[in-house]
Amino acid sequence: MTGAETDLSIVRDLVREAGGRVMELLLSPLVTSRKADHSLVTNADHAANDLLCAGLRRRFPGYGVLSEETGLEGPPGAEFLWVIDPLDGTRAYAKGLPGFSVMVGLLRNGQPEAGVVYDPMTETLFEAARGQGTFRWRGRVRTPLRVSDRREWGAMPVITSRGFPPALRLALEKSGGLRFLEPINSVGIKVGYLVDGRADLYLNHHPVHLWDTCAPLVILEEAGGRMTHWDGTPLSYVLDGRYAHSQATVATNGPRHDDLIALLPGLART
Repeated sequence: MTGAETDLSIVRDLVREAGGRVMELLLSPLVTSRKADHSLVTNADHAANDLLCAGLRRRFPGYGVLSEETGLEGPPGAEFLWVIDPLDGTRAYAKGLPGFSVMVGLLRNGQPEAGVVYDPMTETLFEAARGQGTFRWRGRVRTPLRVSDRREWGAMPVITSRGFPPALRLALEKSGGLRFLEPINSVGIKVGYLVDGRADLYLNHHPVHLWDTCAPLVILEEAGGRMTHWDGTPLSYVLDGRYAHSQATVATNGPRHDDLIALLPGLART
């Protein structure tokens, strides 16, 4: 990616601005509705989306944009495509709970190339570009991050979303003595747990969309971790109109990724 640092500095400013707007709106009565798939959407989702899309179109006119809220737009067949989730974790946000973020990823010829995830509640930002590593920003302090090298099941904390199936959690606890952290929403937030060493395993129990994983995947892989489907296959970013992954995803610090993949089919049937 040419000019990765310059590009990420622009995105960094935009997601912080969008995050600030999201937090402002949290102080007012939210306007909520349901999409066609029954998922929750708020006026904060729309406000952040408008800000991000306008800013990216203005600064990168030759790039395409794919957003959860407004779909695909921009030059057909563009080499670069911004992938936006303006408010990942809307249900947590609407309840005023931790577990929501602003996420912007970048595809280059269909492959995740860079990503920025911002947690406006803690003012923590994660970013990465291919070949340049993963970093966390807190204020003006930029810290390089690397996943842990833990490989013993009992020493590898697991993070999941709220709503993770209790039976599957119990099976994982029994099979490997795994320790589950308090659940939290937002793929970006949970991948943040992995790259800063608070967790080593992240299981998603249902398929998610391209905008849920594009930025987090680069952030995790540049920190040394892995993210795949439940069967171990790589995530695909085909623009088929559905913009959804075919399976649920697994993210880990790496050393036991394949072992976890091997366990999952049997555990999922319990």
